[in-house]
Amino acid sequence: MKPGSKLLTKEKPKVAVEEKKVAKKEAAEDEDGNPVEEKKAPNPLDLLPPSTFDLFNFKTFFVNHKDKSGEAIDEMLKIYDPAGYSIWFLHYDKYKGEGEVLYKTENLSKGFLQRFDQFRKHAFARHIVLGEEPSLEIEGVWLFRGTTIPQEAIDHPQFEYYKQRRMDLNDPADVALLRAFWGAKEGEMVNGMKAQSVMWHK
Repeated sequence: MKPGSKLLTKEKPKVAVEEKKVAKKEAAEDEDGNPVEEKKAPNPLDLLPPSTFDLFNFKTFFVNHKDKSGEAIDEMLKIYDPAGYSIWFLHYDKYKGEGEVLYKTENLSKGFLQRFDQFRKHAFARHIVLGEEPSLEIEGVWLFRGTTIPQEAIDHPQFEYYKQRRMDLNDPADVALLRAFWGAKEGEMVNGMKAQSVMWHK
């Protein structure tokens, strides 16, 4: 290596960084030097055609209803808009050694939901830890805006480990599954397993 070559390799990125800073500063100011707020790209879900299904009001109604698996779901079936929303069954694909201890499995489920904290406007779900140690499962029934898996879910770092199936509310079996999950209480049987921990995403 020639003397001074190491110094040259250090200065090149420094110049590039300074140029980026100047460009960013210029982009953030108008012609008079006043700061300009950068506009965020609109969420594609906000650009979908209007839906007759009001998710915010439905959440309020459903969470406060005493008979979630009965009357609340009956009402949902009357007002649900399959052209504007979709319902999905999720099942966590465990690695070897996972699902053996209840508190660790609950933490896994809670961590998954926490990473969805910013995605409440367009989603609603019941996420449940099911079964018995050492063979616990994590499953959920999710309502999403739009008819496909939204980008917020695709970008979730753990979502790829969940098997997904779109549910059909014209299918009695899927309606029964929806009732079981969204009306579940700890200790009850859900999807053939005991519900150990029931969590909302709302």
